[in-house]
Amino acid sequence: MKVAAPLIALALLVAGPSYAAMEDCARGPEGNLCKAENGDPHAMYLIGRESYDVARETGDYSEAYMWAAKAREAGFLGGRMLFKMIHLQAGQGEHHDKVEAHGWITKALAEGEDYLVPWKRRLEAIMTQEELDAARRAEIEN
Repeated sequence: MKVAAPLIALALLVAGPSYAAMEDCARGPEGNLCKAENGDPHAMYLIGRESYDVARETGDYSEAYMWAAKAREAGFLGGRMLFKMIHLQAGQGEHHDKVEAHGWITKALAEGEDYLVPWKRRLEAIMTQEELDAARRAEIEN
């Protein structure tokens, strides 16, 4: 057993989130950013959700989008739900950068999120011609 404990600790350090670093994070909500930055998917979701709430006031969903993407990529179900919420806000033109929002929705559609088709149309209906042209150029580049 003396040999097993160090090997388990080493395996935890090598694989997945940095649990050793998370032990240094503050407990409770004030430690969520630290935990998220060290790979905790639930903390990623919580930070993304907090950023989403702020974005509802500021119109900048970029940080919420980033954390939702990370939580989703880590397999956290809440990350997928938050991603949908952000896409729906983007589709209503709520994100301060409609070209970026268009790119997010276009990417999600390419990944099979077909429910966003009407939201993309809604967003395109409120975009200026310059924004639409920029969004189309970005699609071609990506």
